[in-house]
Amino acid sequence: MFAHRIYVLPLAVLLTCLTGDFTDARNPPPVFETDYVLPETEIPLPCIPTTAENTLAVGLYAVFLLLAGLAVHYWRSRKVLFSLAICSVAILGFFMQGCPCPVGMFQNLVQAFVESSATVAWTVILLFALPLLTALFWGRIFCSSVCPLGAVQELTAFYNLKIPDRYEHTLGLFRYFSLGIGVFCVFVGLGYVICQFDPFVGIFRHSGLYPVLVFGGIVLAIGIFIGRPFCRFLCPYGSLLGLCGSISARKVTVTPGRCDQCNLCKSVCPYNAILPPTTEPSLNEKRYDFVRLVVTVLALPGIVVAFAHLGGLIAPQLTMLNQDIRTARLLHAEEERWIETAGTFPETRGLIQCGTPSGVVYEQALRAEQRFRIGGLGLGAWIGLVIGIKWVSLMIRRRRTDYEVDPARCFACGRCFWYCPNQKEQRLLLIEPK
Repeated sequence: MFAHRIYVLPLAVLLTCLTGDFTDARNPPPVFETDYVLPETEIPLPCIPTTAENTLAVGLYAVFLLLAGLAVHYWRSRKVLFSLAICSVAILGFFMQGCPCPVGMFQNLVQAFVESSATVAWTVILLFALPLLTALFWGRIFCSSVCPLGAVQELTAFYNLKIPDRYEHTLGLFRYFSLGIGVFCVFVGLGYVICQFDPFVGIFRHSGLYPVLVFGGIVLAIGIFIGRPFCRFLCPYGSLLGLCGSISARKVTVTPGRCDQCNLCKSVCPYNAILPPTTEPSLNEKRYDFVRLVVTVLALPGIVVAFAHLGGLIAPQLTMLNQDIRTARLLHAEEERWIETAGTFPETRGLIQCGTPSGVVYEQALRAEQRFRIGGLGLGAWIGLVIGIKWVSLMIRRRRTDYEVDPARCFACGRCFWYCPNQKEQRLLLIEPK
């Protein structure tokens, strides 16, 4: 099962350096011939929020969500939403260092489902579910000015460069892909990849890995010209909020009264969330649309099966990223005398010192490999399903008599409130769109 050529070993060492958990002391301590005693090593505590901090976060998120809901649906005030975004960045971002945040908490729930020993605090479940439940009633108000990751992008969206719809639809699929990748990584034991590569937590904490900080700076720089690139194209939690917002009981509207079709709302929206009125299709167009829809629906199962098969082929190639599988293959290489000295690698040296039987190591690796096969099939099927459903949705022609908000794309930022001539809010320093 674990027989591999010798060229796999340098790759294993490289992957160990890239993905290994350096917080674990895998190297055994040296043995001294004298009575020298090693000093105690002070290990800093991990940045894990306490129960009190989680409870405070639940209260703050609840208050911010209430204010955002009132600002969007009752006050209809862009000024309140912008002020709330500043408070979110200051309090939930820099003061609480962006953690806990509901964006990556689905990984905690997946781990609790996969591992029986893992537990999830009630505050984590509540923080994860609260914005989703709010989206079912009020739309994506969490994204408007409550989420610190979205609020910091809202404050830096100075220009409004439009992205063509074909690119918007294509890039928007990647947030669903990131959701599937996050679930896959937790399922196969590769850790919380969404939290590890969060582009803004390092900025909030004034520390972090250099590549992640650079990534966050690049995202913010792009966000100056293209509104909310992370929220629109990468945020996995945003995909769930978009689904809940699509079926919300009270969706965001451009104006509470009549629409004058002045096109101001569509011109100022940086997120392509305003849909223009449509014309009545002809009889031939209706027939053609029906045929395209039927063909797409019939092709959907084939797309899912094809991507599931592709995921099942690719996932086993990633098994060396798993610590248990990597250790088992290194141990097997030493037992087969491909490596002359036993305990050459830190992983195998620790096993020898602890007296761990080889059978236990191989059994853990086999379970991990099985998870990779199942996870690869599931991830591939999910990607195929997302692509297929998106294709089907594009085949449906929706009729609109006025400018309407796309609830899946709308972040409830309030810009359309600000520019709509039918609004009653006092608009100061209003700059006309070009």
